[in-house]
Amino acid sequence: MRTAVIGLGWAGTVHANTLAAMPGIDVVALVDPDPQRRAAFPRLPTFTTPQEALQQRLDYCVVATPTRTHEPIALALAAAQVPALIEKPLAPDPASAWRIADAFQRAGLVAGVGHTERHNPATAELARLVHSGQLGGLWQITLHRQGPFPQRITDVGVALDLAVHDLDLARWIADRPIDRITASTTTLTGLHEDTATATAYLTGGLLAHLHTDRISPLRRRTVEVHTPAGVLTADAVTRTLTLHPNTSTSADSWPGVSAGEPVTLPVPSAPAPFEVENQLMRNAVQGEPAPGMVSLADGAAAVCAATALLTAARTESAAGVERREPAHR
Repeated sequence: MRTAVIGLGWAGTVHANTLAAMPGIDVVALVDPDPQRRAAFPRLPTFTTPQEALQQRLDYCVVATPTRTHEPIALALAAAQVPALIEKPLAPDPASAWRIADAFQRAGLVAGVGHTERHNPATAELARLVHSGQLGGLWQITLHRQGPFPQRITDVGVALDLAVHDLDLARWIADRPIDRITASTTTLTGLHEDTATATAYLTGGLLAHLHTDRISPLRRRTVEVHTPAGVLTADAVTRTLTLHPNTSTSADSWPGVSAGEPVTLPVPSAPAPFEVENQLMRNAVQGEPAPGMVSLADGAAAVCAATALLTAARTESAAGVERREPAHR
């Protein structure tokens, strides 16, 4: 399978190295205007423009460029009949995200979004347990994503860089859309917000509470689901899963919560998240099952939610989340 990566920043470099190590994959084009980034891959063919990559008869292409450039590159790939895996966030705004989704749907092409957090083994196992019904449903979700300021991220703030992950995780874990959001943000380090706290109101009354920042020396990536069975916490940094059980015998009807001793649950071994999403993309392009692949519609929904977060913070009031499906072919 002939693949390419456009953009050799941090994510693009990981994609390039991942693809180069995968059996059955031939990396035929790496694209970046920076000669130093291209020089990091002396054994692979490199180019300076996406147009040069399109001349290499691609089976699929990874787009890992700055967010503002996703739409023109994605539309060019769709027009050239090249399937695409596009890094998150899919686009800088909902209109752009839906134009990308519509273009690939009209072309009848496979395409996905690089929301790698779904493929962290601990988070994936938490979602599996929730979806299996073993925990007895959801009472609320709490998500934390903190760390130091990444100098490589200059075009978006934490809403589109970090919170977009957790908004996607909340939708995916709960298996229901987000209706509206309340939020606050602060800006300490530059032009974009570097702290955001938000509450997402999902259909049916479920609440998801988020805190994201990039001003902390503490690197934290946790998802907590509060359920009748207890609080299950996935730590994406340590890849551990911990259940603080509810030992009350009346847990299915409120009130009824009693604390038990925490239990560490097993987390199945799995490939690295970037490898998982490229395996899924490869399978989908070959017409094989690709359960867990993040669709362009899901990527657009995450952008819509992140945009609503910024609107809510700016207006100091709840903001509705745009919801729609891609245009039919």
